[in-house]
Amino acid sequence: MSPQQKTREMREERILLRLADFNFATRKQLQIAESLGGDRNAQRILRRMEKDRTLSVMRREQKIYYLSNRGKERIGSNQSKLERNKIEHTLMRNDLFIKLGMPPRWKKEVPIMKGSEILLIADAVYKNGSEYHFVEIDNAQTMRTNYDKIKKYKELSRILYKQNQRHLTLIWYSNSDIRKEKLRKACEKQRVKYKVY
Repeated sequence: MSPQQKTREMREERILLRLADFNFATRKQLQIAESLGGDRNAQRILRRMEKDRTLSVMRREQKIYYLSNRGKERIGSNQSKLERNKIEHTLMRNDLFIKLGMPPRWKKEVPIMKGSEILLIADAVYKNGSEYHFVEIDNAQTMRTNYDKIKKYKELSRILYKQNQRHLTLIWYSNSDIRKEKLRKACEKQRVKYKVY
């Protein structure tokens, strides 16, 4: 195998591993996360992987990539069937992950326990230094659900402060300016440390 072929294979495996982590991704997300260079170069690489059938594509407003069975086999992924009704939610979470600088300790869909019961399931959690950041994607849920989550995060913040003398930061990501403002006001009312993107 030539050094060029080896480099190509390694790059393709990195892309497949990233897709296993992202579940669904746009070309732009893969281009940024895997440093694929310019648009044309990224399109060429992904088109070749499409032809090799290591990744699958669906069309929405743009191409959405996900692992094919052949791609799963190549990297040894045991990824279960993807929920297509969560595509927009997943793409928004990927965008935020990239916007936040791709935190290394990022974990998706984390159940937050209070005793033996699940208090809530965070869309993502990561730790920056000694501070926990909890991510919520505001896509299709009602504002009532969001308000209830903010109250639960206030409770969680109290628990974390008692245990570690640290508060949490709640990060919201929404595409609606009106909803962003409502989320800001709700967090301020509950006195929860927050950021809204």
